[in-house]
Amino acid sequence: MENILYCEPGRIFCRSKKILLAVDGSERSARAATVAFEIAEMTESELHIIHVIPIPSVQQFAVMTGSDEQETKVKYAGNGKVLLEGYKEAAEKYGIKVELILEEGLPSERIVSYANGSEMDLVIIGARGASVENRRTMGSATERVIEGTDSPVLAV
Repeated sequence: MENILYCEPGRIFCRSKKILLAVDGSERSARAATVAFEIAEMTESELHIIHVIPIPSVQQFAVMTGSDEQETKVKYAGNGKVLLEGYKEAAEKYGIKVELILEEGLPSERIVSYANGSEMDLVIIGARGASVENRRTMGSATERVIEGTDSPVLAV
């Protein structure tokens, strides 16, 4: 029973000072953001919001549509920046200090890498992402984040 930390009454996440929120534009992602905002506000934590341009999807889309891969990636990046700015604006209404991260690659790998490299105290992610909105099981990217990160993960 080592590394158990007693939190003062009323403090659920007493060690959280740096929270990572992963967003992809899905409904679950928006729900996760609401939870992240509340936890960050309660704990006075810094909130890092990450969006990953899914390069495998970009490549597949470019091949299937005959479009230029670089142009497709630029469009994804533009959409990602708009998404991140929207979340930042919403978080700032809670008085939360926000850092935005736009990465590219395999989403689960980039999220795990950032969480571990930046020593996040908590990772918050939607239980299912944009590509599996109607499934009843947890998304595979969420599973890989849970398994790969050194931080506690809250799947919403």
